[in-house]
Amino acid sequence: MMFHVERLRKNLFYSGFLLLLFSCVTPLHTVEIKDYVILPGGKKVLGREEGLSAFIFENDPSRMPFHVFVANKFELGNYDEIEFWVTISGNRYKVFVYDNAELEKYFDTSQFSVTNFETEPNIKGSTAKFLAMSMLSSDNDDCLAENSLYRNIAATYLKNLKDEYLKN
Repeated sequence: MMFHVERLRKNLFYSGFLLLLFSCVTPLHTVEIKDYVILPGGKKVLGREEGLSAFIFENDPSRMPFHVFVANKFELGNYDEIEFWVTISGNRYKVFVYDNAELEKYFDTSQFSVTNFETEPNIKGSTAKFLAMSMLSSDNDDCLAENSLYRNIAATYLKNLKDEYLKN
């Protein structure tokens, strides 16, 4: 009879411990990026103390890799470190495309939920879950900064580039 009581206490202990463990674990809340988000604290460039703000959106792995799309569109000839100049309404801007390692270095993408799931045979491009770009004016201003006069221009241009990529 003593053995039976000890065993019951042991089971109650483990049950209580598991109940306590599961009640203390808070679920992770993730945010779904419906179109794009702009976050500060990205890539650092020469002449700026703070990191650039980044335009972040969800990748579609059934499309060609974004780096390839951008390199082909702007005839860059290089798929690695992608930086290029664009002219919008007579003003020049420099666009930086983050590779996956840079994106993970500067931003915690685990806070975003993935909605584009593809099976292995459907994946044609990068398996990166999210993509990011930053933009500087010719005066070295962060165009996506919250207080930037260029923010609307930059966000519109990068959104159009993203939409073009996702349509191809």
